Formats: sequence, structure tokens, C-alpha cells
Amino acid sequence: MQDTWTFADFLARYGPLIIMAATLVWSVYQFRLSARKDETDELRALIDAVSKRLEQHVDEGAASRRGIADRLTAIEGELRHMPSADSYQRTEVALEALRGQMEVLSERLKPVSDISHRLQEFLLEEAKTKRAAL
Repeated sequence: MQDTWTFADFLARYGPLIIMAATLVWSVYQFRLSARKDETDELRALIDAVSKRLEQHVDEGAASRRGIADRLTAIEGELRHMPSADSYQRTEVALEALRGQMEVLSERLKPVSDISHRLQEFLLEEAKTKRAAL
């Protein structure tokens, strides 16, 4: 019996077994790698599809935001021409003052109206008497 083992003896005895095990491990690794490649390709295709839909969605959102911005700008332009709350309040106060002045004028014109009415009555009576005299 031989108590000492040399490297050559170890390779001669266990070398084929090591090579078979390494080949088996390599085959399993390659099989798994190809399976992962198929899964990776499917995932890449799915990611590309989702990416395209996301880009489309972002483009549609950008177009929608541009449309909303345009509409908002148009509304702001129209609002600039409208009177403000202060302007409306000043107009309301001025109208109240004008209404008060109109009431005062109306009261002051009543005597003038009465005089005009009496003058018209007098002129009508005078015209009647002149006609009767003729």
C-alpha cells in the first residue's frame, strides 16, 4: 500500500470525476442562462412596450397641459378687461349718489311742473275767451 499520494495519482484517480462534475455544472449553468435570456428578452419587450405607452401618455399629458395653459391665458386676458371689485363698488356708490341727486331734482322740479301746468291752463282759458269774443 501506498501512503503518500502525489498530485498525479490524485488526478488519475479523481480527475475524470471532477471533469464530469464540472461539465454537469457548466451544462446546468448554460441551460439556466438561456432560460434567463428568454425571460430577460420577454421582460425587455414588456419594458419597451410600457416605456412607449408611458411616453405616449406623457406626450398626451403635455398636449393637454398646453391646451389648458392656452385656455387659462385666454381667460386671464378676458378677466383683465372686466371691472374689479373696487371698480364695481365705486360704480355702485356713484349710482347711489346719482339716484339721490335725481330724487332731489325731481322734488325741485315739481313746483316748476305745477307752474307749467297752471300756465297751460291759463293760456287755454285765454284762447277760449278770445275765440268766444270773435
